[in-house]
Amino acid sequence: MQLNDLEIFRQLYELHSINATARALGFAQSNITARLQSLEREFNVQLFHRSHQGITPTKAGTEFYAYATAALKATARLRAHLHPDNARPQAIISTLLFNYLTSYRHVLSLQDYQYQLLSSTAIHTLTNTRVATVITYAQFQQPDYQPGPLHYLPAMFLRAPSATPSLPLLINSDQQCPFRARSLHFAAHHPVTTQAIDSWAAIINLVRAGQGVALLPAYLTQDDTLTRIPGTPGYRVPYRTYTRQ
Repeated sequence: MQLNDLEIFRQLYELHSINATARALGFAQSNITARLQSLEREFNVQLFHRSHQGITPTKAGTEFYAYATAALKATARLRAHLHPDNARPQAIISTLLFNYLTSYRHVLSLQDYQYQLLSSTAIHTLTNTRVATVITYAQFQQPDYQPGPLHYLPAMFLRAPSATPSLPLLINSDQQCPFRARSLHFAAHHPVTTQAIDSWAAIINLVRAGQGVALLPAYLTQDDTLTRIPGTPGYRVPYRTYTRQ
């Protein structure tokens, strides 16, 4: 067993999903499955029940979570003690908000936190996270976090300046994402074709390449590679910062 296996297990326990854990940690789903199976073989116990709805911990899994959490916290404390200048609080943040708040508004710095970028669905399903801060437009209701004031991320339907008409509307696959909900509502009332894409980076690159259009943060028009589609609505997507008490 490696220390990284404990972090993988912790994410599995908190996100209830192998796929969401793979996205959160940047691993292939097969790697996450292999590490979980390795843990179960090493301890000769089943840690999760698997189903089409995701994974749920067994009694042994809940006990192992307590061990994994304690071990990871002890490791973090030791690292902070040995390298006090490198100790930073952890933050979970929605992917598009990370780019907006660090690269455009500059209200966050890479030196402020150790960031973990998660989908809205992953944040919505969090139940036992212990990070210092959560910044999201997803529904987040852990009782030990204090919500901050409401802010807004301006968004609009964008295309490349040279894009041809009748391009597909690219919609991200994150079920809880407000960008997805607004895009689907728009598509239901307009004669457009849609295409689901499971990556914000891929959606933005496809729009810039003139292969689709999408509802995206308005700040992406600043570099002249994207422009607003005339006659389409704009939105103000609300988000909050939640601070652990």
